[in-house]
Amino acid sequence: MEEMGEMKLQSKVALVTGSSSGFGAAIARLFAEEGAAVVINYPTEHEEDRASEIAREIGESGGRAIALQADVSDWNQVSAMVARAADEFGRLDILVNNAGVNSNKSTDDVTLDIWNRTIAVNLTGPFICVKCVLPLMIEQSSGNIINIASIAPWYAGPTIDYNASKAGLLAITRTIAKHYGRKGIRANTIAPGFHRTEMSQALLDSGIKITYLDDIPVGFTPGPESLAKVALFLASDDSHYVSGHTLIADGGITLL
Repeated sequence: MEEMGEMKLQSKVALVTGSSSGFGAAIARLFAEEGAAVVINYPTEHEEDRASEIAREIGESGGRAIALQADVSDWNQVSAMVARAADEFGRLDILVNNAGVNSNKSTDDVTLDIWNRTIAVNLTGPFICVKCVLPLMIEQSSGNIINIASIAPWYAGPTIDYNASKAGLLAITRTIAKHYGRKGIRANTIAPGFHRTEMSQALLDSGIKITYLDDIPVGFTPGPESLAKVALFLASDDSHYVSGHTLIADGGITLL
């Protein structure tokens, strides 16, 4: 762990949804290294061991973390998770809406059931999480919401359900930033391009072609730790005057 004076999130409490793997796990680990107490959220019992292991690693490194189960599309589960986090740590400063699914289906193959599930997790889930944490943040007169979207709304790939869900996150961010800024709450979006995660590997394995991979201007695809550093910037006071912004982290591919 870093020296206390160097930590960017000292005394903060962060809830990172979908943090048993991928972007969420990397964000949770980095936030803990920077002094935050972290809630590791996982959706089902299937992910419990991975989430608990991350919490254990953080604890052994001198940090504070708990693993809590909640399907973000279920209001009652999210409400209970937020209440437990507040009871455990006394406050809640940062929400990272990272939990997400990708059907990896082309538009022709997206059924109404697939559409509804994607929207439930990727868009309704962040709405529920925001609604559940806002009362705590308003009471504190401070809070920071970070929504993990995608470059999908710009790139307009074949997965119509995923593209639409991530575009909706931009509106959630801007609405919160505009209407709750005077209450001490900031909201921003990160729109990642292709990073090497389990979800991206599943996309490749699905057979859907990602045609731009050879054309990324910076010439490489990073792991999830790269995105965690972007999230740290938005979570810390380094970005205290940034709100309502979408930070595209895609190696420049949306320039093409």
